[in-house]
Amino acid sequence: MRMSTAVLSAAAVSCLFAFAPPAFAGMCEGKVHGLSSHYDPATGSGFLAVRSKPKSSSTKRGELFNGDKVEIFDRSGNWYKIAAYDQPLEGWAHSRWIRNDCGW
Repeated sequence: MRMSTAVLSAAAVSCLFAFAPPAFAGMCEGKVHGLSSHYDPATGSGFLAVRSKPKSSSTKRGELFNGDKVEIFDRSGNWYKIAAYDQPLEGWAHSRWIRNDCGW
């Protein structure tokens, strides 16, 4: 039994997509909210830490504050991969403190 070229091509394309990593639906904007108004780095109060990896124990790259806007590129559990709009800061921030238009 012979398969047509169209059927073979369709099968080849579907195999390629089966092994491709899932695509992120697109970037979205977020805004930091809900942080304490009292800044205390000793207790972690009043800022949102931006980290090198999506976990609390990873290296802190910087801090965000209420009202700061970010671009969200990816998600890993409760963490967003972000880039700040008004400073050269990129990394992972906990999603609890970021409102977004991603629909998450």
